[in-house]
Amino acid sequence: MPRSRPPPAADAAGRRGFAQVESGASVIVTVTPSPSIDWTVNVNSFEFAAVNIVASKSREASGKGINVSVALHRNGVDTVAVFPAGQETGRFLVTELQAQDVRIASVESGHDVRTNITLLVPGHSGTKINETGTALPGHILDQILSTCRATLEQGLEAGRPVMMAICGSLPPGTPEHFHRNLIRLGRDLGVPTVVDASGEVLSAAISEQPDLIKPNVHELAHEAGRNIETLGDVMAAAQDLRGRGVGSVLASLGADGMMLVDGAGALHGQADGVNVVNTVGAGDAALAGFLAGLAAEGGRTACLRSALLYASSAVGHETTLFEVDPSIAGRISVDADFDTALRLTEPSVGPAPSATQSTNRTVAANI
Repeated sequence: MPRSRPPPAADAAGRRGFAQVESGASVIVTVTPSPSIDWTVNVNSFEFAAVNIVASKSREASGKGINVSVALHRNGVDTVAVFPAGQETGRFLVTELQAQDVRIASVESGHDVRTNITLLVPGHSGTKINETGTALPGHILDQILSTCRATLEQGLEAGRPVMMAICGSLPPGTPEHFHRNLIRLGRDLGVPTVVDASGEVLSAAISEQPDLIKPNVHELAHEAGRNIETLGDVMAAAQDLRGRGVGSVLASLGADGMMLVDGAGALHGQADGVNVVNTVGAGDAALAGFLAGLAAEGGRTACLRSALLYASSAVGHETTLFEVDPSIAGRISVDADFDTALRLTEPSVGPAPSATQSTNRTVAANI
């Protein structure tokens, strides 16, 4: 779990911003360097090289950190989303989040936000088609960093516990040290920092020793440089990363649940009897749930249960918009004494896949 650090004293002047919210309540600041507009398209059937009729469609503000903030807000946890946005798509992104009353700190980028498409066909897992986005000039990247600093400082000056979650890919051409700079910012301010990324971006972030990372099993195998076929392999790989200075590892295992590995050991959790409609965004929901558990000052078991509850609730919806289903709570089990020899439903073989392979596997796993 993130290593906690005491925030500065509250601002006696009672400044606006975070001070408007009840003093003492935690706030989670998410950073999404490459946000998106996500279209979800439903078809009754699909055939290549043929005309396929759309049954329904929807679009929503998205990007990993934005998904985390939306999930937190919809379930009563205070959050602020930091992201760049520009042009017509950026205006939609801002307007959509404002309509949901999600607090934002957007940076005008002058560039369109990328578009992603999720295709849903009955009887099949969701298929994602993602744009890579547009390169951002250096001064915009600097503005994102300064906006993050100002947003974090507002919360700290209000005397509130603050956490920062750095989520998702980087715009094309962005230096890999961008995430490292954000982690250093968090460390300088005494803010626990969480990273949910993949490939070289995650590798660069790990070198800066964040408080928590949230890889899926393929990302974990890539970073640890080992095959992962059993729960014991997951635990060993996570301990490898902790040996490199990462505080805690929250690993998403798809149908096999989640594992938390920290200084107190390893916990494995799973939810039974979950109705799966769409797994896209389930990993973001899991991270939101874990952060919600931390915001509620829950212990490690409670935080892992919260992550599983959020993720299991999310997969029952066609889009990433969901409310927690409390009926699932009774079907969640968390255990420190799990079977380390239990084989994963989707093992990750090959100790060090390329960044492209890691990305492809991530899309396939979804969480």
